[in-house]
Amino acid sequence: MDRCRILGAITILLAMVFPGHPTVAQTKRARVELRCRLVPVPGESGYKSWAVDLQSSDGELLRRSIGATGDTVRFKNLAPAIYVVCVSGEKQRRRCESIDLFLPRDEERHRFDKDFKLPNPVLNNPESHQISSARLAVPARAQREVVRSQECRMRGDDKEALFHLEQALAIYPRYPEALNNMGTYYHRAGDYERAIQLFRKVTEVDPDFYVGWLNLGGSLLASGLSKAALEAQQRALALRPDDITVNALTAMSYFRLRRYEEARERFLKVAELDPVSAAFPHLYLALIAMAQNEKDEAGQYLRSFLDIHPNSPRSPFLRKTLNNLSSSAKFGGVANMVAQPQ
Repeated sequence: MDRCRILGAITILLAMVFPGHPTVAQTKRARVELRCRLVPVPGESGYKSWAVDLQSSDGELLRRSIGATGDTVRFKNLAPAIYVVCVSGEKQRRRCESIDLFLPRDEERHRFDKDFKLPNPVLNNPESHQISSARLAVPARAQREVVRSQECRMRGDDKEALFHLEQALAIYPRYPEALNNMGTYYHRAGDYERAIQLFRKVTEVDPDFYVGWLNLGGSLLASGLSKAALEAQQRALALRPDDITVNALTAMSYFRLRRYEEARERFLKVAELDPVSAAFPHLYLALIAMAQNEKDEAGQYLRSFLDIHPNSPRSPFLRKTLNNLSSSAKFGGVANMVAQPQ
């Protein structure tokens, strides 16, 4: 009986971690509003303007707004989900944070009020003023085409967005951002082979452009090439050791390669940097604990997830999983099951 309970718990938990985008009737019909108040860091005063980007959990830019210190920026008519809010300003100041906008059950409309702490000033950091020679060489005409492409993308006009990227590369074929954005276009379209070619070109043109390494790793991972993906992600991690997305994708590659201790270290980093992350570090940490026959530790991570995401569509199933773990004596023979993504 204990083995059956554990196998059931693992099956449910794997379904929670590897479901793609869950289809939930509530998510389809419900709408939420997010109101972000831009809170200054201690000791800072004065009027400053900030760009506020609302992104999907996979980094796609959905909406953009402008606000000043102390303002409240509103994003209306959103589907319940986990979003990423990124605020950027002068001297490359930037901060991103995940926000869980799932509704309590049986609610169809809700307003979320969040205090968003603005990014700290970057003091005496040479990296904040460095721009690679590859990016400095890009002509202004090509840069304008990329801006137009981004505007089209935000309007949902992918065809026109691609046209402007092609124009930018016709002007300057070694434009890192244009190559990267075109690679992203083909990745979204499921053409991973072409995306990989473009992202490799980005990293050749500008080896210090960490987004190129990050996206190369993502496309390689989507193609099932976990070892190659890990190599690219390690390059990105070396450039941005505290980047949430880089840590999450690197952790995923370690996990798929069954390198559980290294995966655990990266997922712990994600949980530290952004516990609300849609990478769901606590679920993966629970899976790793199960693979290592650490029932109590797995239960702690599941409880952490439920505390952070009480209204997630996954939560009812995870509560059942937690009950199964609590009523079982030990784990047995499940490590191989945990290692297989669904």
